[in-house]
Amino acid sequence: MCNALKLIVYHNAERAGLVENITSLQWKPAFCNAGEFKLVCAATAENRALLVPDALLYNPDTPGQAALVLAVEADGNACKLTVRGKFSLCRLTARVARGTYAVTEAASALLRICRENLRGLAVEIPQGVGFTAPCSETIAWQDCCTAAVQLAKAGGFGVRMRFDPASATETLELTQGKNRSAPGTELYNGYFSTRMQNLTGAVYTEDTSNYANVILCGGEPPAEGDSFTRYFCEVGDLAATGNARRELWVDGSSVTHRHTVQSTDGTTAEAVYSEAEYQTVLQNYARAALTAHMSTRELKCTAADTTMRYGEDYNLGDRVPLRIEELGLAATAQVTAVCLIYENGVRTRNPVLDNFIF
Repeated sequence: MCNALKLIVYHNAERAGLVENITSLQWKPAFCNAGEFKLVCAATAENRALLVPDALLYNPDTPGQAALVLAVEADGNACKLTVRGKFSLCRLTARVARGTYAVTEAASALLRICRENLRGLAVEIPQGVGFTAPCSETIAWQDCCTAAVQLAKAGGFGVRMRFDPASATETLELTQGKNRSAPGTELYNGYFSTRMQNLTGAVYTEDTSNYANVILCGGEPPAEGDSFTRYFCEVGDLAATGNARRELWVDGSSVTHRHTVQSTDGTTAEAVYSEAEYQTVLQNYARAALTAHMSTRELKCTAADTTMRYGEDYNLGDRVPLRIEELGLAATAQVTAVCLIYENGVRTRNPVLDNFIF
């Protein structure tokens, strides 16, 4: 049993009780996606009544973040419940972003798309944020959670649903990480290192088998009666020549001139891109393909919350320095999630590192 853990359950924005007889909990909030959790506890009558789909769980160890129960498995032989879910940003999966949005600034567009498509969903959307995030993205008939994650990643910021345990209200929140990677600066608090033993299992790989730095993309072919000609574009490192140029063809014929737009009253209508608009949308499509093929260097490692402490020395979204002395390798990484594990009466915290810069 995890004596140090307090897990509060809410039903329909009302506090319903505390989970009892917890065996283990994996609690993983993330910077720019919905995160996830897995709870194992006794199948008591109280727990069975509390832990139902759409119940909200609040863990005071991660202030302002709650998670939504999505699945409950009851094992009669072992008399246990296994409960899985995601953090409450996933509520936005219940709403579709109607129509097509060509986005050049991710933060304000994310808020606008969610606000325009709430249709009664019980979350609050702020009017604005204190930063801008230029991007070139297209959102087309996606659920609002997927759209929010896409824009947050493109804009380099975090997105989550902030939960107020007193009122049980949920508010969409955009956050920015801090750069803690430069020694001697005010934000620097140390580093993760194999010799410091807060970094283990480091495996570094360089692989160019799937690498491309130029995308060649062809758009919608004209049908009989269409007045446009098929548009072709190139995106990427267009200055690259000779052996340094690595091209990849991408078929963009699924990106059509006709698309659906949503009015402020929520109604939708068919529209046709101008040629300039269509070229922008197709270029965004090609850039998305380029992103999937640009990486040639990969680092896999496990970080431990020991000499560097979550909430004190770093937070979600922060960029931190790494040193793998055995390989002569230095890099920085972003803290994209943190995994809190409660088991046998002990709590451990492990940051998840990604988006490495070498």
